[in-house]
Amino acid sequence: MKKKCYLYTRVSTAAQIEGYSLEAQAEKLRGYAACRELEIAGEYCDAGKSSKSIKGRPAFQQMLDDIVSEEDGISFVLVFKLSRFGRNAADVLKSMQLLTDYGVDLVCVEDAIDSSTQGGRLTMAILSGVAEIEKENITVQFLSGKMQKLGEGGWPGGPIPYGYRNINKKLVIEPGEAEIVKLIYNLYVQDGMMVNSVVNYLNGHGYKKTVRNEQRPFTFDMVKTILDNPVYCGKILYNRRINDKAGNRKKKDMIAVDGNHEPLVTPKQWDLVRMKREKHKGRSKKAEDPERISLLSGLVKCPKCGSGMIAKKNKSINHNHGGYYKTLYYYGCNNNRKCNGRVCDFNHTYNQEKVDGAVFEIVSGLTMIPVFRERVLHHLGNTDAADRLEAKLKKLRKTIRSEEMKKRKLGEDLDNLDFLDDDYDRDYEKIQGEIDRVYDRIEKAEDEMEGKMKKLSAVKQGIQTADRIAGLLGHMGKLYGHMSCEERRKMYRLFIERIDVYPEHPDGKIIKSIAFRFPVFYGEEEVTEDKAPDDQVMFTLDCGDMELTASEAKATYVQIRKYVLEKFGAKVSSLYIAQVKRKYGLDLGKNYNVSKKTDARVPICPKDKEEFIMDALKHYKMLDADVEMKE
Repeated sequence: MKKKCYLYTRVSTAAQIEGYSLEAQAEKLRGYAACRELEIAGEYCDAGKSSKSIKGRPAFQQMLDDIVSEEDGISFVLVFKLSRFGRNAADVLKSMQLLTDYGVDLVCVEDAIDSSTQGGRLTMAILSGVAEIEKENITVQFLSGKMQKLGEGGWPGGPIPYGYRNINKKLVIEPGEAEIVKLIYNLYVQDGMMVNSVVNYLNGHGYKKTVRNEQRPFTFDMVKTILDNPVYCGKILYNRRINDKAGNRKKKDMIAVDGNHEPLVTPKQWDLVRMKREKHKGRSKKAEDPERISLLSGLVKCPKCGSGMIAKKNKSINHNHGGYYKTLYYYGCNNNRKCNGRVCDFNHTYNQEKVDGAVFEIVSGLTMIPVFRERVLHHLGNTDAADRLEAKLKKLRKTIRSEEMKKRKLGEDLDNLDFLDDDYDRDYEKIQGEIDRVYDRIEKAEDEMEGKMKKLSAVKQGIQTADRIAGLLGHMGKLYGHMSCEERRKMYRLFIERIDVYPEHPDGKIIKSIAFRFPVFYGEEEVTEDKAPDDQVMFTLDCGDMELTASEAKATYVQIRKYVLEKFGAKVSSLYIAQVKRKYGLDLGKNYNVSKKTDARVPICPKDKEEFIMDALKHYKMLDADVEMKE
C-alpha cells in the first residue's frame, strides 16, 4: 500500500524572480513523489507579493489542521525548500513538532532534508539550538529594558503600592492615601503601639481603604505590608519574589535602587520602624505547648463569608482551686477578628479536637466510600482516558500553533517599526511585552502538554494510580500516630482543598463537606516536596448524609447539662458528668479542677442523676444503648 503525502508550496515576488514559481515548485514536488512512489493526498499553496504582506498563511494552517484531523493518514509533507516551510528556525521547529506528534515526516526536496533519516534529524537538532538562542535573545532584550528602567529609578511594573498612582510609568503620590501611610508610621513608632494597635486605631477612627470602588476596613496584613515596604522611604525593588512551578512564593536575589518618586517617610522613621519590627520579630512564638499546631486552620471555611478559619484559644483562671482551667482550642472566622475590622459577624467557633477528629475519621475511611472509588477510577482508570488525553493534546497543539502565529505577526510588526518615529520606544516596548507574554503562554501550554503526554504513557502502561492513592489512605491510620503536628498539617494540605462546616450543628454534625485534591505523579522519577504534580484528582464529598463520626458524637459538658435539663428538668454538675464518664471507661484528660486540699470532701453523683447522664451519653452515642448501670 502506497504511503500518502501532502505538497506545500509558497511563493513571494522575490522567489518568482529567482525562478521559484508556484508551478515550478509543484512540478518538482510531484516528480519527487512519483520517484518515491508516494500518493499525493492534497496540495496546499500560499501565494503573495512578499512573505511580510500575507496576513497569515491560511493554506499552511489548513494543512496543519488536516494533519491533526488524521483524515488522510499521511506520512510525509513535501516542500521545495525549508524556507518555504517556515519564516525562521523557531517557526520551523514548532511546526515540525506538530508533524512529529502525528508521525509525519518533512522532506525539503531542494535542500535534501528528510526528517525520517538520521541526517535530517541532525539538521532539525541544529535548528532546535538556533531556535533556543532566538528565544533567549528576545528574553534578554526584554529583561534589559526592565533593568534599564529600574536603574533610572522608574517603576518596573507590578501592583502599585498603597499611597501612590502609576502615571506614565512613574509613581505619583495620592494625597488621601499618603496621609494614612504617614499616620501608620507615626502611630507605630509610639511606645506601646503594635501592628494590631495601629489597625484598631484606624478602624476605630473611621479610616477606610478603597478596594474596587468599595470601602473596606484596614487589616493586620495590609498594615504590616505597608510597614515593611521600602518604597515608602524612596527605594524601588525588583525580583523581590517569584513563583516556582508549583505556584509557591519564593524570595530571590532582590535588586534595590533609589527611585525617582517622592518618599512618604523620612529615613529616620524608616530606621525606627525597622528596629522595632526586628525587636518584636519573635514575640509571636508560643510559650505554652510550642509544638502544637492547628492542623486545619485555613482549610476550614467560614459558613458565612467563606474565608479561612484560624486558630483561637480559651485559657481562663480557675479561681476556686488556683491555676488555670484546661486550655480549649477552636477554629474561628479570620474576618471576625477585631484587628481585621470585623467584616464578618459570624462569631461562632468550632472545637478543634472535634473538627480534627471528625476529619481524620472521614479521611481514613475514605477508601470505603463508593464515591471515592468511582471518582478516582473515572478520572484515572476509565477506558476512555486515553481518548480524552489524545483530544486534549490535539487542542494544546492547536493552541501552541495559534500562539506561534501571533508571535510571528508580532515579529513582523517589530521589524516594520520606524526608528525615527517619535513613538518608537513606546511601540517597541509594547510589542516586546506582547511577545514576552506569547512566549509565556507557549511555555505554559508546552508544560501542560508534557504532563498530558506523561499521563497518556502511564495510562497505556496500565499504571494503577487509583490503587496508589488508596494505599496512601489505607496506611494513614498507622502513620498518623508517629507524625509530628507539622507533618500532619502538611499531609492534610497535600490532598484537602477546603472543609465546609455547618453554621449550626444539626443533630450534632459539624462537617458539611470536604473538597479533595489528590496530586498524581506519572513516571518513575523521584517525587520531591517542591515538585509540581503531573495531574490532580478532584472531587467533593458531601458529608451531610453520613453518620456521625466518633469525634462529632463527643458531646461537651455544656451539651450534656443542657440535654439533662431539657429532658429531665434536673441540673447536673461537670463533676458528676466526669465521675460517670470515668466509671464507664470513657476517655478523660487531665483533671484541672482538683483541689489543693488533701482532706477536701468530694460529692458523689446520686443514682438518679447518674441515670440522666447515662441517657445523655447514649443519646450522643458515647455509650452503647445496651450498657446497664453499674453498682
